[in-house]
Amino acid sequence: MTDRMPAQVFCLAELLSDEMLERGWTTEDVVRQMSTGRNLAVDLCCIDMLMCVQDDNLLIDAETFDGLTRAFGVDPQFFRNIDAAWRAAPKERRADFDPPEQLFGPISRSALMRQ
Repeated sequence: MTDRMPAQVFCLAELLSDEMLERGWTTEDVVRQMSTGRNLAVDLCCIDMLMCVQDDNLLIDAETFDGLTRAFGVDPQFFRNIDAAWRAAPKERRADFDPPEQLFGPISRSALMRQ
């Protein structure tokens, strides 16, 4: 039996985007659900970067993975496995992704910064 290989591998941001659109969430909504204990602005920066930058050099920290697990109610390894599969795939097999703008909410985030 031969190993099966997908034609394309999708990044974690694309999966998160699909889930966020289904729930009607923005990145701020995700951050509020994550409950990491960090400043909300730090978590927001992490999620915004994760959604916008698909690059091997952007590493996702354990707190962000754990927060995503709480926010979306999935197994703790789920998002780590998605990210690891994408990173292991050759670049030519990685699907391109541009996050929808509506995931980012309004530009002014002063209320979030004060928390």
